[in-house]
Amino acid sequence: MAMIMKMENKEPVKVENFSRIEKYLRSLKSYGPCSYAILENGDGSYIQVAGGRVTCVLELREKQEGRHLRAYLPIPHVCYTGEQTVMCGAGNITMQPDEILFIDDVVSAFRAFFEQTSFPSNIKWRDMSHVLDAPSPP
Repeated sequence: MAMIMKMENKEPVKVENFSRIEKYLRSLKSYGPCSYAILENGDGSYIQVAGGRVTCVLELREKQEGRHLRAYLPIPHVCYTGEQTVMCGAGNITMQPDEILFIDDVVSAFRAFFEQTSFPSNIKWRDMSHVLDAPSPP
């Protein structure tokens, strides 16, 4: 089943094999012209990442359930505390230290989404739907 891959400053493309997706993901950097990617399936659900290499934030939109989730790790990769901000083409994204993923984590999650299999057991999901439902400031 083909999915649509969208990346900053690139035209959306249909992807039918995972190797192409992985190549795109590994080219991401939190600075520069390509700092986020989105993989969307046929029902409008998607997985998206911002940042790159060792500073990624990963989110999942479950369209039918109306949920927006953010990935986190029960054992964080980083040793610092307090909110962090990833500055990328999608804007400034604030996240907790346990929400900082490495690109290998992201590739594994995108593969699971693409293959419609279970996500890796080390990745947990935090419901962020309230953020999307919040009214915009005047």
